[in-house]
Amino acid sequence: MSIVSSVIAATDVQRDGRRWVRELHTDHVGVPYVRNYLAGALDDLNAALAAYAVILADNIKLAEIAANVAAVTANGLLATISMVYSTAAENRAAGRIAYQNATRTDAIMIGDFLSSLTDAQLQNIFNMPAGQVTTLRTNKLTPAATAAATIRAATGA
Repeated sequence: MSIVSSVIAATDVQRDGRRWVRELHTDHVGVPYVRNYLAGALDDLNAALAAYAVILADNIKLAEIAANVAAVTANGLLATISMVYSTAAENRAAGRIAYQNATRTDAIMIGDFLSSLTDAQLQNIFNMPAGQVTTLRTNKLTPAATAAATIRAATGA
């Protein structure tokens, strides 16, 4: 899950020696990303290109994780999750943090989503032994799933 191609598509030298640069980056599924910037006269464009490719790949992954957490927060078990740029483990770690900080309906919807996971997955996410996961499921996740179903029924979702 990375940038597979990065090229300097165009440069335009200014009077003072600076250069307008147009970079074209392509990810592993073929999505292009364009970056335009003004570089100094002595800037190493190839180094800037390579450094930005790493930053871009990380930003794409973080954006996907944030979108997934937002989908789970809004829709609970019914969330549509994308893992084109990120892994299940990365998403679950972010989900755990969101759940720890969530309040009210957000906590219910995240709990609803977490209730759909296996005990082994919950043990890995929360770093808990089986007994604690059973308690978590009984005291938090199952009631959250019930509450989420009630919310969906009341709102027609």
